Amino acid sequence: MDLFSCLSPFVFCSFASGSSGNCYFVGRQDEGLLVDVGISAKQLRQNLMQNDLRIESIKGILVTHDHIDHVLGLEKFTKDCPIPIYAHSDCLQGLAEGKATRGTDASLFREIEPMQPFELLGITIEAFPVMHDGRGSMGYHFDYEGHSLTIATDIGMLDTVVKGFIRRAENIVIESNYDTEMLEKGRYPFVLKQRIAGPFGHLSNEESGRFIAEMYHAGIKNIMLCHLSENNNTPERAMHSLDQQFRKKRVRPEASTSIFPLPRHKCTGFIYL
Repeated sequence: MDLFSCLSPFVFCSFASGSSGNCYFVGRQDEGLLVDVGISAKQLRQNLMQNDLRIESIKGILVTHDHIDHVLGLEKFTKDCPIPIYAHSDCLQGLAEGKATRGTDASLFREIEPMQPFELLGITIEAFPVMHDGRGSMGYHFDYEGHSLTIATDIGMLDTVVKGFIRRAENIVIESNYDTEMLEKGRYPFVLKQRIAGPFGHLSNEESGRFIAEMYHAGIKNIMLCHLSENNNTPERAMHSLDQQFRKKRVRPEASTSIFPLPRHKCTGFIYL
């Protein structure tokens, strides 16, 4: 155990973040939960091994919504490792009907209600609805021994509910999907561009950055930008946009606040919350 592991018993790890796959670990260093399985079961097993996590240490899977980049490996992984799957009822129906997930064992499904806290592994979890065109789309807020984390991804717009849950957290995973100029000048069909930029699509760098700058306070430990588009964004553009919003609001983040984009394919290792 290294020096920094003593700082918090609560950890987060990103295995993948982006339109080609999303998968996160939340919990302690010896056991925890997955949020989405949008990568292959093989890749997920490799990531677990890299972090000295046994498959048996995963006690539940929380699904944000039924889009393929969030559930690609769910069926295969849970076939080999029957782990309970928690999601909104609409999302569970989507999994039962989805091309990549219809073979998932429905006996593993656990329906959860938005805004109704429940507990797993001593972690208090509260799901909240988000504006997105996936079935049963939700974000998740976690509290564990005085440490808090909100994961808010795949959001067409930041409504008061989503903003409220983000404001409650000292650790934030928030979508910063696209750079407006790159999207507008890119090769995507016009209809797809409209969908991405619409109220049930994704958050732009500017939208995400503006809200972060508005709500920032010195108590925030980590701000992690997630789900960056491979074709319509870069980590540099996302960070530059956020820096611009800080400057506009005359906000100077504390040195104790870590701000960074989550990598598309690489594992972050444990981030102490």
